[in-house]
Amino acid sequence: MQFTISGKNMDTGAAFQEHAQAQLEAAISKYFPRAVAATVTLEKDTLGFAVRVHVNLTTGMDMEANGKGGDAHLALDEAAEHIEKRLRRYKRRLRSHRPDHHEQGQIEAIMTVLNAPADVDDDAPDSDDLTKGEEDGAPAILAEMDYPINTMSLEEAIMRFDLSGQPALMFRNQSHQGLNMIYRRNDGSIGWVDPRGNR
Repeated sequence: MQFTISGKNMDTGAAFQEHAQAQLEAAISKYFPRAVAATVTLEKDTLGFAVRVHVNLTTGMDMEANGKGGDAHLALDEAAEHIEKRLRRYKRRLRSHRPDHHEQGQIEAIMTVLNAPADVDDDAPDSDDLTKGEEDGAPAILAEMDYPINTMSLEEAIMRFDLSGQPALMFRNQSHQGLNMIYRRNDGSIGWVDPRGNR
């Protein structure tokens, strides 16, 4: 499994990196010994430190978990505990769920991560600062990665979405083969976008 451990505007240090790799390797390999990759991001928080863990599994599932603590190790321990719970729940559901269409009809897409635009002064829309560091006014591309879009029922998509901890999930609806998206709304409920409607 490939590990990427980094700090946001800070140095993580060798002790934190070793602790993170050992902690996550133990938590992940218990349920998915052939996981693809894990990414750990450490940053300062108002009350101490915050850690975000992102795991890519061979099943095509991506999971995220967060942790906060007074020091970096406590924040990591909390995030590792959350990711382990999600992995356990996902493994249990995989066993009880019919595995008939997990990889069937999968299409490959590219997910692009764009730099969030800085706050813009409404009084100066023509300012040269708007496009500083961005070519032709377009936001800077931070990363591009493969994004498999799986064919599944709405129920399975919600299960995978709930376990992943991500803000949105695109899938091909098994009932009509159209692309759908579910996402986390501001009030905590799940929104469902189905361009085909109930047809």
